[in-house]
Amino acid sequence: MTAPFAVLLTCLLTPVLTAQGGEPVPHIAWQRNLDDALAVQKLTGLPLLIAVNMNGEVFNDRFRTDTYVDATFVESTRGYVCVVASPDRHTDRDYDSLGRRVECPFFPGCTCSEHINIEPELYRRYFGGKRNAPRHVAVSPDGTILLDRFLDASMQTAVDAIAKHRGTPKPEQLGPTEDLEQLFSRRDSVARSGLEELYRKGDFDVRRKILEGAATATNDPVDLLRMALREDDDTLFGYAARALARRATKDSLIDIEDALARLDNPEVIKVLLARLGEIGSTDKAAGRLFSHFDWTADEGFPQPWSNEWSPAKFEASSRDSVEAELDRCEAILKQQPEDEVTRLQLGTAQLALGEILAATGAKGPEFWFDDAILSAKKVRGEALQAEAQALLAAASWPRGDTEAARKASIVAMSTAKSDRKPDAWLAGRLLGVVLQTTAQVAYGKAQEDAAASLRAEIVRAELALQLVLNRNQLSEGACLAGIGLLEYGGLRHVAAEHLQDLVKAFPASAAVHERWRNRLLIDLGAEGMRVHYAKFVAKASDAPAAQWFTGYANLVAAEQHVRDARSAEARSAYDTAIDAFAQSAAGNESFADSANHYAVLGLGGRALLRHLAGDGEGAVADLLRAAALRPASLDEADGLERKPRALASRIARELAAAGKTALSEQLAAIVQ
Repeated sequence: MTAPFAVLLTCLLTPVLTAQGGEPVPHIAWQRNLDDALAVQKLTGLPLLIAVNMNGEVFNDRFRTDTYVDATFVESTRGYVCVVASPDRHTDRDYDSLGRRVECPFFPGCTCSEHINIEPELYRRYFGGKRNAPRHVAVSPDGTILLDRFLDASMQTAVDAIAKHRGTPKPEQLGPTEDLEQLFSRRDSVARSGLEELYRKGDFDVRRKILEGAATATNDPVDLLRMALREDDDTLFGYAARALARRATKDSLIDIEDALARLDNPEVIKVLLARLGEIGSTDKAAGRLFSHFDWTADEGFPQPWSNEWSPAKFEASSRDSVEAELDRCEAILKQQPEDEVTRLQLGTAQLALGEILAATGAKGPEFWFDDAILSAKKVRGEALQAEAQALLAAASWPRGDTEAARKASIVAMSTAKSDRKPDAWLAGRLLGVVLQTTAQVAYGKAQEDAAASLRAEIVRAELALQLVLNRNQLSEGACLAGIGLLEYGGLRHVAAEHLQDLVKAFPASAAVHERWRNRLLIDLGAEGMRVHYAKFVAKASDAPAAQWFTGYANLVAAEQHVRDARSAEARSAYDTAIDAFAQSAAGNESFADSANHYAVLGLGGRALLRHLAGDGEGAVADLLRAAALRPASLDEADGLERKPRALASRIARELAAAGKTALSEQLAAIVQ
């Protein structure tokens, strides 16, 4: 390690919390989990100190807010290896979108999930079947209970007992080091935090060196890799994925899923899946996830629906076309009532008219669905049973008879293949029911047994999606249901590909864009989402609609960057959002009001960034533009719960305090 590593690490290991006057606030060195704590105990020979705390009771609150930051008490805890159990959440998340830890403000060193999740094992080992808080338990390295204080009349009783039984720490064991090998073997929270901060502060070469070391680490550096897996840089992400493939444990399943969602390197995918399979041999959750990736494209999908389809006999979105088909079929059946092919075509048209009526809010769609069901049941010919059952399934679904739809779809999918070419529109409707009923079955199965594999359901959904997407027989809701199942099962990379296809098919669908946007944001990060939307808008045939959705995606990205304290990236995203909304409003008047509303929110967010960067004139200009564009939106909250008028008030106040009275006064009409 170079000298800058050592200097940086020494700085990082000092307390960062500050009290009034800038003095550091002392805090207990809480370990992240029990496995880490026991490893540190084995290394140091110090007793384990377990603190149990909860919100809403006087002694608990005083321990948490006063005692645990008292210098004398904190010093006494240096003779222990400390863990804390608390059932209460004090932050809304454990990690930000960049994979950085968001530690508990009351128990720094661990996240809220860590102090929540540790309790069951502590209870099993040390609590003697009793749950009490506040409580303090000290355990020697040989397992002897040194103290167990709860229900005391005075907090001082526990404080004195803790001071009495403390061990003698050896600073060199857990002190600062510039040795990466040590940092990758130590499990104490100080070393983990120091290593992670080194990574955050490091340049490309430093980060690469750390990730190379992570591949052979023995201390399960999960949080380090979690950050690296969210790198914008693909090369560093690749190093992280390779390290994960070697070091992943049962606690890394979400990280494996995250990596597989982004990976496009077949070699790394192969070794990562192999690691997942190894973990799955002893861990049910990992085994379940692995099974969802372990299938081939020809499994579990009966014929005949992969054979050729015949063109639809009518335009399903045109009522005139559907009614003409109804008239044609009814005329034939009057002369030939036993013509089952025409009967099937009649039922298909009845289903189509029911869907048109339902979509437009007209009266009586249920009667047409019922007629379609009756038509399906009148078809008796063996060669037509696959299509008859498909019609029965497709008509039962909108009637709310999900069980009948599911049973009919199973029969339709398992009927022996014939030489017939089924109607393309009806085939698409059947596969839509298959997607939706398959998702329902899968979710019910998972609810009954969280470790149950959904492999068969995922195979069925994926192959149904392939058919309807490849043959352009898309039902937006059904496709989203199938894609949702793939996401639920961990196949996020496949889901993302299908969502991109759906966006091409439904470029103005708010529901499809919401799912695609969220998938991109989670899997590729805010900048990755922006890249995809830039490609989308560049190829769009309906530019104003594409610009609206691109503007909204960039607004979401900007707000995420603000949460993550990435000012430069946030400013760039706000710029793109504001420009895209302006182009959308100019290109299509029907988009103008909505586009202007979100542009105002973007201008408010950008104004604050400009103000904080010292550009008061730019901030004021943005707020004046927002007020002129759509005044009603000044009192609407953005995704960060900020209102442009409130931002203007803050900026005006701070400009005035800085002596920039003339600038401040320009905002008077907005803040009044």
